[in-house]
Amino acid sequence: MDIAQAIKYHMRKALTKETDMMKIHVFAVLFAVIVPGVASAVSVTGNASVQIQNAITASQTQQMNFGKVTPAATAGVVTLTPAGVASSSTLGTYGTAAAGRFDITAQPSTALNVTFSNGSVTNGANSMTVDTFTSTSTPASNTTDASGNLALNVGANLNVGANQASGTYNGTYTVTVNY
Repeated sequence: MDIAQAIKYHMRKALTKETDMMKIHVFAVLFAVIVPGVASAVSVTGNASVQIQNAITASQTQQMNFGKVTPAATAGVVTLTPAGVASSSTLGTYGTAAAGRFDITAQPSTALNVTFSNGSVTNGANSMTVDTFTSTSTPASNTTDASGNLALNVGANLNVGANQASGTYNGTYTVTVNY
């Protein structure tokens, strides 16, 4: 191999190495520019909490009783207060009336939501609606005491039909208590 061929050979070899190195540099630059998000990551810790509250229990300790009612030729309403007083502007009321009473236990010193669903009382095929509920609680504002207790007195309206059939009427209504 003469000197010209040797120079030519080494020049070609150097150019091939230089071209390969340029290819590697171009690939590295393209990778860094095109895929920057893949190479970076972040971790963060989130917080969580929970408060476990006592289950709510409730029991009726006194049945709601509108007392005795004398019907009229027109329909009327008997109102029973949470204090247990029954009255009507159009119907005769007498006898012993009593508000419904419920003893409730729940989380101590906690406000409770109390709602009512209309009820009815029936005697055979005859019925009357019980609605428009009112209540008072001890302690006040439907908030349990330091031991988690609440006494709830419930009144309502009894819708008596015109010439309502005589007899003893019994039925139910629903009290819902939740946090």
